[in-house]
Amino acid sequence: MTAPLKPEEKLQTAFLITVTTFLVLIFFFTPSLRPATLFTILNVLMLGPAVRWMEKRKVPRLAGILLLYTALVLFFVFGVSRLIHVLSEQWAGLIESLPALGNAVQAKLDVLEDRVHDSLGIEINLGFKRWIGTLGPAAKEWAIENLPALVGNLASASMLVPIFSFFILKDGRKFSGFYLKLFPHRFSSSATEVLNKILRALGRFVRAKILEALLFAILVYIGLRVMDAPYAGIFSLIAGIANIIPYLGPFLGAAPPLLLFGFSDGDSSIFWPALFLFLGVNAIDMILIFPVLVGKIVNLTPLTLLASVAVGQELYGIAGMLLAVPAASVLKIIYLELQALIYP
Repeated sequence: MTAPLKPEEKLQTAFLITVTTFLVLIFFFTPSLRPATLFTILNVLMLGPAVRWMEKRKVPRLAGILLLYTALVLFFVFGVSRLIHVLSEQWAGLIESLPALGNAVQAKLDVLEDRVHDSLGIEINLGFKRWIGTLGPAAKEWAIENLPALVGNLASASMLVPIFSFFILKDGRKFSGFYLKLFPHRFSSSATEVLNKILRALGRFVRAKILEALLFAILVYIGLRVMDAPYAGIFSLIAGIANIIPYLGPFLGAAPPLLLFGFSDGDSSIFWPALFLFLGVNAIDMILIFPVLVGKIVNLTPLTLLASVAVGQELYGIAGMLLAVPAASVLKIIYLELQALIYP
């Protein structure tokens, strides 16, 4: 057992808690800074290993960061811009097809209502027309109320994230060193080790989720291209982004293409192949990619992954599902360190 805290150590601990609370309130609970803070953390966790890799090979840290930023700018200018152009064309075609899709859905629902009435003598009204009628005004009202703030936050984040990321990558050791000095002296080395372990675990998780989403999107894209399905780029992008949500995300990503293929007369022939494609890719993701690949990278067992996601969903919904695995990784690190401290 460790010795009781001395009076000065109690004061240092109180000051540490105060500073930590202040920083969390400033960067995570200020609406204008929250998106920039979150994207900066993700950016640093992704780019940090590349900067350290170059630094180990005698490339100065500042030069490595500038090389990395230059490579990213070139990639976005010549690679992502072309991808955005292709996807925007597919998106425009998809938007144009939505009115026809709505009519097709209504026609099939009318047939269903007539069959139920003829067979059972029951009059039903699924209310699709009324729902479509209220969808437009509701969406317009939501856009008027929320879109300006959303666009403003994204614009602010797009300017702040590169700047924040640059200085954290460049001077992150100074910032962490300043913060770690706030710990009582006898806990400073342990705090440094725990903080490094947490950052490594979070970095591995972010890279694992990006890899998982990328693999999922590639598998969906290949399958849709093989069956010559329309809008393969858009639907694979939606599937990859939705897949970030553990377990539930793949089904959310499958809903738009299956809805289009199921109700559109021209694409109805590929509904069943597309359904089996998404079921197969989901099975690969749930059985192999997420529990094995992601579980090994974040050093958690498949059972722990499943349990943490279930608890996160129960407590905080979709946001809890997104944060459950990194939270479980951090809690595991803290638990092991406290166990070693209490039971040396």
